[in-house]
Amino acid sequence: MIEDGGGARGCPASREEPRVAHSRTLRFWLDPANIAVRLGQAGPVARTKAGPAVAFQVNDPSLIRKVGCGEDIFQAWSADPCLRDFTGDGFAGAEGQAHRDRRALMKPALAAPRLTALGPSVRDSTEGLLAGLPVDRPVDVPVEMSRLVAGLVIETVLKSGISPDLLAALARARSVLSAGVFWKYALSPWPWVPAPRSRAFRRALGTLNDATREVYERHQPDADGNDVVSLLKRSSDNRPDAALHDLRALLFAGIEATASTLAWACYELGRHPDHQAAIRAEADAVLGADAPADALRPEQMPRTAGFIREVTRLHGIPFLVRRPRHATYVGEQPVPAGALVTLPMGALRRDPARYARPEEFDPLRWSPEARPQLSPAALLPYGLGPRYCPGAAASEILTPVALASLVRSRTLRTTTPDRTVRVSLELTPMPKGLTMLAAPREPHSPLVPGPTSREEADPVRRP
Repeated sequence: MIEDGGGARGCPASREEPRVAHSRTLRFWLDPANIAVRLGQAGPVARTKAGPAVAFQVNDPSLIRKVGCGEDIFQAWSADPCLRDFTGDGFAGAEGQAHRDRRALMKPALAAPRLTALGPSVRDSTEGLLAGLPVDRPVDVPVEMSRLVAGLVIETVLKSGISPDLLAALARARSVLSAGVFWKYALSPWPWVPAPRSRAFRRALGTLNDATREVYERHQPDADGNDVVSLLKRSSDNRPDAALHDLRALLFAGIEATASTLAWACYELGRHPDHQAAIRAEADAVLGADAPADALRPEQMPRTAGFIREVTRLHGIPFLVRRPRHATYVGEQPVPAGALVTLPMGALRRDPARYARPEEFDPLRWSPEARPQLSPAALLPYGLGPRYCPGAAASEILTPVALASLVRSRTLRTTTPDRTVRVSLELTPMPKGLTMLAAPREPHSPLVPGPTSREEADPVRRP
């Protein structure tokens, strides 16, 4: 699931105006690692340039929390008027009390205590959805992971169904929607500049609307009638549009970040067959058909959960974005109204003071036996403050169970090991053009250790 994302490359400039970047904010969005140290050199708040616009990047953790939680002073990206055609009247575009009221309405259905029994249904749904994954040719990983996650969210969280053709169309539309929203927001200060692929975005939005309506119509409520769609329907007072806008936001958010996490997980599994073998062994022990519901939890799958945390650390949303409603101060830095304020999650996740060998992919750093123990909360995977992802509890169960189920039934291999994987420019970065073979499992085939050199181990290009 996703809160809100919002970023540049370069080196510090003068002491009077420490600039981390000049006209490269979008490049930084794709490559947060290069700025982790330089942000510290620039101070708690770094004033940067993005073309003609000025942006402020917050480096101090306490200031990050202050900005991220200060809804009265700082506006979240999804509430920007430029995104009205996308957010509609749903909770994602609402602010203040209206936003809090809609979230409070959904909270009981999306709270962890209610979702603890989702594990077996996620396992079973994953197995069914994997039946449509080709075995004789390379698959487009971002599209297939979008299809898998969309199906899981619809079946297990939203308690509904969708036709296979519409599910496939929704998976293809995800990238267009994500990139379209990114560009609409990035170009909002210059409304006369046309956003790229506007027609494609409108068609993709139509696909999302069709999927939302079908999910709404095919919904099968829980026996107690307190699942999230039932709550939305009852709260709409026979005005389905109100419920549809919230349902559309939940559906898109439910797909976006989780599909990215699973796509990057596939990429890392292809690079590290030893980790793939370890997750498979853990999945065999935990995901049996007779496994009790309470066994299918992240704490029962530490190797899988640690793998996902490491994927999030290196490939998660690099920034959260806010804009001050009026002129204010962030620390000692004056910030004008409407300026872009970025919270560099990607840089903090590569902070060498927090993580040994920060550029190395090492899921074992999250092992229960590792010392010192790392806090998963420090990753802020679901944002913070009033815009904290409402579906975080669902994602915490869905993601590891889906990944373990995938590895248990398929062997993932890269099609061209020496190929550079680029990163897409979307709300949540995706491995652009990543294709892999997802062959049926070969239980006894030997797996060679993953690459060990720095050059072999990280062929991702972030342009």
